[in-house]
Amino acid sequence: MLRSDWAAACRGLGNGFWTFFVAALCFDLGFSIYMFLYSLLLLDFGFNEQQLGLVVGAMTLGAMAGTLPMGVLAERVGLRRVLLTGFVVTPAIAALRPFFPNERAQIVLAFATGLALCFWQVCFSPATASLTTEKNRTLAFSLMLSTGIATGALGGLTGGWLPGWIEHMHLATGRADAKRVVLLACCAIFALGAWPLARVRWQRTGIEPRKVLKFDPFLYRYLPALALWTLASGAIVPFAQVFLSRQMHLTLPKIGEAFSMAQIAEVATILLAPIVFRRCGLVAGIAYTQAAGGLALAGLARAQTANAAMALYAGFMAVHWMSGPGIYSLLMGRVAEAGRSMASAANNFALKLCEAIASAVAGAAYVRFGYPTVLGTLAAMALLSSAAFVVLLRESPGRRAIAGAVTEC
Repeated sequence: MLRSDWAAACRGLGNGFWTFFVAALCFDLGFSIYMFLYSLLLLDFGFNEQQLGLVVGAMTLGAMAGTLPMGVLAERVGLRRVLLTGFVVTPAIAALRPFFPNERAQIVLAFATGLALCFWQVCFSPATASLTTEKNRTLAFSLMLSTGIATGALGGLTGGWLPGWIEHMHLATGRADAKRVVLLACCAIFALGAWPLARVRWQRTGIEPRKVLKFDPFLYRYLPALALWTLASGAIVPFAQVFLSRQMHLTLPKIGEAFSMAQIAEVATILLAPIVFRRCGLVAGIAYTQAAGGLALAGLARAQTANAAMALYAGFMAVHWMSGPGIYSLLMGRVAEAGRSMASAANNFALKLCEAIASAVAGAAYVRFGYPTVLGTLAAMALLSSAAFVVLLRESPGRRAIAGAVTEC
């Protein structure tokens, strides 16, 4: 019965969504292989960890710098034009990076790449929202996010195997050249997304662009609650492999198993998210997943065995990603339709800023206080975030509950 309900719900998404889904698949596949392989190419160039950190930091700064301007641009010229331009410009910049092995050029191109990638980070949510209804929006975000994670796992496997095969087949002269060939192929896959995207028939809402750009009032309640959750999750995700290695003394193969287990759990829980949010409502469902994440972090702080740590880490990552479809649906459903691009830009800027703060503060805190103390603090923050979502974002009596509009699975 559940299977037939899912099939019916998927059919209800419409041709426009599925065409956009193909474009997103091109983005996810090309970008996931590219990001997995590119840091290894920099090692071939002779870069050390400090230089790699500068390149990654430049890309993050580019993403932060471009987020709000991209939101303004999307509202001024429309989602379609920004997305089509992004699917052309971004892979073109990415294709240049493997051919400039010096540090300055890499930092400049990394910043430009982060800037260009804002087109997807900002436009993804409003584009998905414009091709769906409140009834099937949570399912659409679940499909998008779960496919992105699954494609990321496939990208890691492909990126690890393909350069060796190319070198073995004498299609490239050396290890670095083999990686360049794969990276260029990734850019081509990325750019292919422009073809299905150009075929999407975007709905015309009849809403005129606003003359004065301003934040939707909902964001003043939404962003503080989101910040608490992002500060908690952003302080553990970048350090997970270090925690499993140094604190739990896992070998590299075991860490790989933990990450694979987490990715499988993430895909499964994201696909189950529409059921949870239909039964609980968006706000309550998000709060439950965050509370579960807090409990997983509390358990992780007291974990004594490697197997317990692996299971708790996988559980935290699963509920962390499970909240995503609900958060995106809540944001896109509560803001005015004409302000979705700006709301998405504000959302992504807040995410990047909180992640940067969390990683900087957590790194020093882990060294000074140790993992158990910091993880216990993060668990309390996650539980506080759960309460904040309920207090700040619950429905007003006069508004129709979003939960009733979530997809029937």
